Amino acid sequence: MSKQESERQPISKSTRFEIFKRDKFTCQYCGKKAPDVILHADHINPVSNGGTNDLLNLITSCIDCNLGKSDRTLADTTIIDRKRLQMEELQERREQIEMMMEWQRGLVELDQYLVEQIAEFWAELVEPYRLTEQGLKSLKKLLRQHSADEVMEAMRVATQQYLQYENDQPTQKSVSHAWSKIGGICKIKKVEKSKPYMRELFYIRGILRKRLNYLNEWQCLKLLEQAYHCGSDIGNLKEHACNVRNWTQWRQDIETFIESAKEADPDSDDLNEFNEEEPSEFEK
Repeated sequence: MSKQESERQPISKSTRFEIFKRDKFTCQYCGKKAPDVILHADHINPVSNGGTNDLLNLITSCIDCNLGKSDRTLADTTIIDRKRLQMEELQERREQIEMMMEWQRGLVELDQYLVEQIAEFWAELVEPYRLTEQGLKSLKKLLRQHSADEVMEAMRVATQQYLQYENDQPTQKSVSHAWSKIGGICKIKKVEKSKPYMRELFYIRGILRKRLNYLNEWQCLKLLEQAYHCGSDIGNLKEHACNVRNWTQWRQDIETFIESAKEADPDSDDLNEFNEEEPSEFEK
């Protein structure tokens, strides 16, 4: 046995697997594929000639081609050049994957930074209170549904409308209440962009919310929008909201108006005149 043969290092299982994957489990001499044939990781430059277990010196070979080739070298460098190119492409892929992973990690860090900054903005609005861990989770959820600008605008609106103070500091209860309204305010703002008239309808609902002991807010808004599309004047709806005594009365008045408007001729101008002709529907 020669000295080189005695120094032959076995090819590890992981290395053979990498070679087989690179060559798509196909013999690079005859084209036969596993599992139809048994594959070997063959040395392009034989070990007896100083060849190593370097990936560039290994190639996938079926058992027949490998045993038949013995320690003869390839006639030209075509396969070697092709394998070298494949290895370079593989390395480039790996580097690009690493860059993509680094980019994604950067995005995660940026998202976390954004959460921290908006949480700090909220803390400034409701000082001396700050978000708990649960509050930060809620904030992350809000930012998945709405933009940072939308959330911060909603925070400003919520604190302006819902904070109550004692000894020049907001009460904890009102801070919690304001926080609970942020998601709804974001949704309202989005609706207002697609339906500008909704701003006035939300305002009318707010009047009713303050005046009445009970209010079905969802049904109220639905009826207001129906009444608006049936031709009711916004001013009349506001006046009616300021004078109505209870939810039942308000709902019945609006439903009566809507049904009457639907019976009217849609091609006539009676819809806007309907409020003037039938003032009893919006009287106290």
